[in-house]
Amino acid sequence: MARPFAHAAFALAIAAAPFVVPGSALAANTSTPAEMKAGTYALDKTHASVTAKLLHMGLSNYTFRFTTLDANFTYDPKAPADSKLTVTVAPGSVDTATGADAFGKKFNAELAGEGWLEADKFPTATFTSTAVDIGDGHKGTVTGDLTLHGVTKPVVLDVTFNGSGAGMIPGSYRAGFSASTVIKRSDFGIKKYVPLVGDDVTLNIEVEFARK
Repeated sequence: MARPFAHAAFALAIAAAPFVVPGSALAANTSTPAEMKAGTYALDKTHASVTAKLLHMGLSNYTFRFTTLDANFTYDPKAPADSKLTVTVAPGSVDTATGADAFGKKFNAELAGEGWLEADKFPTATFTSTAVDIGDGHKGTVTGDLTLHGVTKPVVLDVTFNGSGAGMIPGSYRAGFSASTVIKRSDFGIKKYVPLVGDDVTLNIEVEFARK
């Protein structure tokens, strides 16, 4: 009875083989920016997240995420400091993950509404880089202008380069990063319940990009 199972497993392995590309993330990649391919990279939205965290009544670090975002960057290993990054996030896509019941929907709408993100007035938040410092090649910074709630302020992202390499689809090439920063929401005119609800907001970003 073991032979039919073995034949099926072998057939499955053969079928999957074309998608396992030599040099892909399944086999190897590079964590050296100088070896990353030049080009324009677009966000893989299925492997990206932006989460926000702030202190609630001094009791917990309440965390939520934004589900609608996009980004792209240009890169040349010969001139990494000239890289350009743009990010857009829809504040109205705030998701508190409190469930699909009436309370959960109402709370999402509250954070997107009056006194908070006011997504009806400010439907897009953007980040545009103004300077890139690759640091030691693994950890660096990206400085840029963050426009949120109709206010633009300079922000510095602490960035970790996780690596780059061929993707699972033949001919594809990918790169991945983690980033974080802390902003004061009052700087952007979002002052509701400060200080009962924390002014400092920690943004955590996990992204993968595909080279065009």
